[in-house]
Amino acid sequence: MSLAKLQKFIQYLRATNIMAQDDVLRAVRQMSAFDRRIGQLGAFRGFIQPDQINSILLEQSRGGGMFGECAGRLNLMNAQQIGLLLKLQKDDLFLFAQAAVTQKLTTTDKIIGHIKTFLGTNPELAKEPDPPPTEEKIGLDRQVRTVLKNIEEISPLPATAQRAVVMLDDPEVNLDKVGEILSLDPGLTSTMLRVVNSAFYGLRDKITSVTKALVVLGIKKLRQLVIAAAVMQKFQAVPPQFAQRFWENAIRTAQWSKEVGEHKRLAEADELFVCGLLHDIGYLLMYQYFRPMQTKIEELLAAGKKPIDAEKAVLGGNHADLGGFLFNLWQLPKSTIQSTMLHHHDFQLLLNTPNLADEVYIVHMASTISELDPKLDAFAYSEQLDQLGKRYRGPLKLGENFNPDKMAERVDANMANLMATFTGR
Repeated sequence: MSLAKLQKFIQYLRATNIMAQDDVLRAVRQMSAFDRRIGQLGAFRGFIQPDQINSILLEQSRGGGMFGECAGRLNLMNAQQIGLLLKLQKDDLFLFAQAAVTQKLTTTDKIIGHIKTFLGTNPELAKEPDPPPTEEKIGLDRQVRTVLKNIEEISPLPATAQRAVVMLDDPEVNLDKVGEILSLDPGLTSTMLRVVNSAFYGLRDKITSVTKALVVLGIKKLRQLVIAAAVMQKFQAVPPQFAQRFWENAIRTAQWSKEVGEHKRLAEADELFVCGLLHDIGYLLMYQYFRPMQTKIEELLAAGKKPIDAEKAVLGGNHADLGGFLFNLWQLPKSTIQSTMLHHHDFQLLLNTPNLADEVYIVHMASTISELDPKLDAFAYSEQLDQLGKRYRGPLKLGENFNPDKMAERVDANMANLMATFTGR
């Protein structure tokens, strides 16, 4: 019923010359890009930070209740905000208005004024009740809770890494003791040293001990390194062929993220490497711990469904949501959580979403480039890079000297060494 109301509103806009047909189509396309879940809409409106969605989901999985109720219990949103989000979620008319504002086709005051005028002349539409939740929606909500509880159960890091992270969170941490703890786990230590000696930290001298790594990196970077190494250890029970493709894409995204960070002369470009490296961790979760669901997703993909849509149909969310939720449990930096959650998000919506870490946009770009069709010939690939460079250059303030082709050459030149470092082969 809400869709019929929108169609009539669009007819009204066109009949009164308020909005041209091309602008209507732009708004409709933008509207289809919105993620209608209340958490995503709340982040878009600036009511909550994107990473806070995970805290609300955790409260929901533990205590039950609707998302809005849980946000209220945590004092993250008030009743008025929740009511507005429910209207956006359920009413196509108001979501269309939001899309039109996002595309800068009008202002909020103007489009709301037009809606009021339209509803004033069509009072029967103003009283239209909200549609009841479908059985499919109820089933997916239940599935989401099940998935989140399962992630919480499997979330603990390997014991040594967990102890080290707890120690590193102590302001008065004794680094020598941290080194002793880490040295008790040869596998974790070996992985850490492979990572720290990779190009991502760009160290001149090879690091041969955990103690030296502690001194060189400092507490903040070491914490990230421990978790990155623990991730590599924790998610090993995945099909080898998938693991190879996964880490190649992860490392390519990581290196692109670092290259863009260095181009922007960011002080901590190596932290961008970590964000890029871990951005797709949700895939490992799905393949290792939710294999039956992954099988259903693959069946939908074979039937022609888009990857993100297939994941949502089976899980109630996508791999980016799973990764963000897991990283929230691990208390990773906000930049890592957000860039993981939002790397598949519509870019125009990102540009209009407040409270985002700078890393989100860079990892979004790096991920998009890394997922370009590998079957493209050199000319077509260069053409795609050029188009993406134009899309991101302005919003990311990359400057006119940004040359994605040259950057691609550097990434490709480093890939073999990086793969050998991270995989140990």
